[in-house]
Amino acid sequence: MKIALIVFTRNERKNSEKTFPSVSKKIVDAIYVIDGNSTDGTQEFYKKRRIKIFGQTHRGVGGAYESAFANTKEDALIFWHPDGNMSTEDIKLFVKLLREGKDFIVASRMIKGSFNEEDNQLFKPRKWFNIGLAIVCNFLWGRNGNHATDVVQGFRAITRKAWKKMKIKIPDAIAPDLEEIIRALKYNVQITEFPTKEGYRIHGNTSMTSFKTGRENLKILFREIFS
Repeated sequence: MKIALIVFTRNERKNSEKTFPSVSKKIVDAIYVIDGNSTDGTQEFYKKRRIKIFGQTHRGVGGAYESAFANTKEDALIFWHPDGNMSTEDIKLFVKLLREGKDFIVASRMIKGSFNEEDNQLFKPRKWFNIGLAIVCNFLWGRNGNHATDVVQGFRAITRKAWKKMKIKIPDAIAPDLEEIIRALKYNVQITEFPTKEGYRIHGNTSMTSFKTGRENLKILFREIFS
């Protein structure tokens, strides 16, 4: 099995300088960047390291997923953001599980041994919303023990075989992670999870506000219910 690490970027130069050097280049067969028109030198940073960069035909994170599968040939792709939220050490575990035959793997922030960035807060709106979505999705589509606990976590790995089985042509621009989980449950793509410890964003602010992503996730949920 050939495995590629896919780095999603959009103006992540400063964060990439901090996080990318800790990525073990030898454990994957290839590394690619999917860049959403960065203007801060992100592309130049990766070009200097001889990392191949692809743009996007479609907008948002969903467009990045589409570009990743359209422009690469490897059997499985691991998706990673260099902003500081996602541990580079977990990439090794993704590789191990893929080589063991797992098709869809999610680094969960919701199970024993994990840490969510809101865990130190009294009120956890993003975490509670995530848990609520997972409960609904598992109730509606979970079968034969197949379920998910972290339905909006973008730190995941998907085989090309599983991607085809999900029947997603152009992923939703804002909420592709939930869309993939629902399709996996619907079409019996086995979901494997392991606990991860979420870090904090190092530089800058995310463009994916809680209200914006929450609204889009609800739209995806209702679309999949009535489709």
